[in-house]
Amino acid sequence: MAKSKTPAVRHLRYEVVNSPEANVETSHYVDIARDLSAINRRMMPQDRMYYISKITVVSSNTIAGITHENATPIPGSTVWTQNAGFISVGVAPTSWAVINAVKKGRELYMKSLKDAMSSVEMKKGRYNHFKIRGLHAAAPSPTYLVPLDNGGNQLELGGAAAWRYSNFISPDGTTSVDSYTAHILGGHVGSGPGAYTSVGLVESYGNTRSTVNSSAPTPIQDTDDPLANLMDDGTVVDERLAEATFNDDNPPYDLNEYPGSAGNMSRPLVVQHGTLGSDGRVTLGGFAALHGLIEFEVKSPVPNDTYSILVELKEGSFKGIAAEAL
Repeated sequence: MAKSKTPAVRHLRYEVVNSPEANVETSHYVDIARDLSAINRRMMPQDRMYYISKITVVSSNTIAGITHENATPIPGSTVWTQNAGFISVGVAPTSWAVINAVKKGRELYMKSLKDAMSSVEMKKGRYNHFKIRGLHAAAPSPTYLVPLDNGGNQLELGGAAAWRYSNFISPDGTTSVDSYTAHILGGHVGSGPGAYTSVGLVESYGNTRSTVNSSAPTPIQDTDDPLANLMDDGTVVDERLAEATFNDDNPPYDLNEYPGSAGNMSRPLVVQHGTLGSDGRVTLGGFAALHGLIEFEVKSPVPNDTYSILVELKEGSFKGIAAEAL
């Protein structure tokens, strides 16, 4: 007998309002795990890789290609064609470095709680797990969008206490407690030890991890050595040895700045983008969202234009959702 599928709501609808000034880009954020937990009345931990099937965007006002005629007091008129609206979708890169940075942050957070509880008979909160507050340093603690139904009613989330983002609590070399949340990309937020408000996980991972040397030892140092050229019957062996040993001896990446750190692509990676077509809509393909955190960047030729964004998650084996453990 085939195993029955776990029922789950996989569609989340959001609305974003564009800038009051035409063609000015604005940013908006979504925490998929929080919203899936609330709408399904079932804990969906944030510390997983969530897979999006597609995103559909519909504008309330933008229809590309419309020709406008602007009558003026002067004889004649100005004719112009309206541009299409635009949306891009950004997430944390799914590279080994970024994923390991997030896992290291989770490990240290859980270790700190375990250390504090080692001498007392207390239990962690039932739904306690590692939750990252922000996607990047430019918005370390954003206001996340809330899903809507077809009547525009917001999903009830249960209050801030129902989804509390993880706080790192450390003396950090000072005489007082230093408490801060975490974001994935970009540098630390705050003036220094004792004054951090959010810590960049990729930045911290790069700062505390050993790296390779700028140049590994070359296998041959002297290409003109007589024994190295013993079989040279065309006076080219030394040049070939130089080609083989002296070139391409440095890593093909920056040694100090990991992609996703403060100095190297510190903003989300664009995984989908598009312009709204002549019917005022666009459909975007699927992607993976680390910790379920997504950034939408939108702009419209119409001030205060409203975009309805429908996010469809892939069906999967984790409580009906495609969400892999890290």
